[in-house]
Amino acid sequence: MITVKGNRSSAGCFLEKHLRPVRAWRGAAFRPNRCGFTLVELLVVIAIIGILIALLLPAVQAAREAARRAQCVNNLKQIGLACHNYMDTNREHFPPGSPGPAKHGLFTMLLPYMEAKNIYDQCTLNGNTHYDPQRYTLVPTYICPSYPGPSVVREDSNPANWKDGALTLYQGVGGVIISSQTTVSSDHGAIPINGMFQWEKVRRLSDAIDGTSNTLAMGEFVHRDRTGTLYNNVQGNIRAWILGATNNTSRGVYTFKVIVYPINARLERETGGIPFNHLPMGSYHPGGANFLMADGSVHFLSENIDLTVYKGLATCDGGEVVQLP
Repeated sequence: MITVKGNRSSAGCFLEKHLRPVRAWRGAAFRPNRCGFTLVELLVVIAIIGILIALLLPAVQAAREAARRAQCVNNLKQIGLACHNYMDTNREHFPPGSPGPAKHGLFTMLLPYMEAKNIYDQCTLNGNTHYDPQRYTLVPTYICPSYPGPSVVREDSNPANWKDGALTLYQGVGGVIISSQTTVSSDHGAIPINGMFQWEKVRRLSDAIDGTSNTLAMGEFVHRDRTGTLYNNVQGNIRAWILGATNNTSRGVYTFKVIVYPINARLERETGGIPFNHLPMGSYHPGGANFLMADGSVHFLSENIDLTVYKGLATCDGGEVVQLP
């Protein structure tokens, strides 16, 4: 019970006794500390965040590249399946490489077997591919997702321009030049007769006497010059899928390449005088490129693969005793 003594109650004394420290805390003699960052602390935090980003960014980029490479593998598997479906309906013959100047070749003939028959039906199959209205029609399966440039190129109002069109980032393998074998002459580099894809000739699956699992059929191709004036943009020497060959008798091939140089070899076509038909296969994947074998399987070949082994895999009937590394 609270008693009253004079004018002050016991409750008043109690409150005054315990509130005095609070009044003192609020007084001018004592001020509370305010929380905040100093400039040094802020700079340390920013530095730590920067280090974390630097550590994580390569991992994120590697994951994205792994996904793009997997999609590229899937593209080649679809192309390989289309090749075998083509053989099933054409008496075991592989699709043609380049049937002749300005004629439809490998990539046009595969369209009905890769869910693109609507595009195939609209192609002028007996006409000049340089003037075909489907020249600018994109076929996503022919584009590697790691390619940084535009998939469709429109740089010239002249429809015969060899640079324009919907691109393909893949090329057939046209064999290897062997001194003891004859070749088809070309202003853009001699063409051998020992590859799965050839000039004006069609292979049968049984022609792969080296074994279909040891014979390259197709691979990635992204070559461009780093110097010079003609081919130093990102497109470089990549051409439209619809083009089978040059629009003349020079036999420049747009559907396959002859294996002469290592994968991803940094050669200059213009200043180094490298023939167009002999430009190296390669990709935007680090360390090598994806290749389709004649049996339909897909493998990643290192750019450091022994050149003798690489060339041995590029022939279908060379008799070399080589296997995938």
